[in-house]
Amino acid sequence: MKLALIGKTNNTFSRYLFDSYDREITFASESKEDFKGLIILTDKLNNDQKLILKKSDKFNIPIIGIEDGFDGLNLFFGGSESIETTNSVSEFFLSPGAKLSHIIGGSGWVKGDLKLQKMIFNKDLSGHFFSSIISENGQILGYEKAGSAWQFGLRFDIFSSNIPKGFDSILRVFLDKCGE
Repeated sequence: MKLALIGKTNNTFSRYLFDSYDREITFASESKEDFKGLIILTDKLNNDQKLILKKSDKFNIPIIGIEDGFDGLNLFFGGSESIETTNSVSEFFLSPGAKLSHIIGGSGWVKGDLKLQKMIFNKDLSGHFFSSIISENGQILGYEKAGSAWQFGLRFDIFSSNIPKGFDSILRVFLDKCGE
């Protein structure tokens, strides 16, 4: 299975994809082939990358934007730019019925210790998405597209040792969905 990747990946992310899931990675900026999932890790999308994102949306290919990719995906669909911050989030709400809540295995208030470098609020989110993980201060930590489409944005580092139990399932389930 091929995944398209937009943005620079770190060693932890690469190792996770290769060692844990044995996935073939095709870089989106060079990709002329079909792929089964799109991972966005940057908020700076060039025209070729925007075309790949448009194609992924059109053909209902699973898309996930992680950290800066959270902004890249939101901005592509008309949302506002994030504001820089040094906030920490110690409690957040998982929306009942959301796909992310289902993947994590619960809903309601959850304790955690997430360090944020950027933030957005509901007013900044594209109308293409709804917020499904929200901090106690109203900052959006995760969003998704309603319905059967698998499109997500995650503000936090999914490899952080500070994320609560169950959050580590998000990438695994996303990759499994790409393999269907």
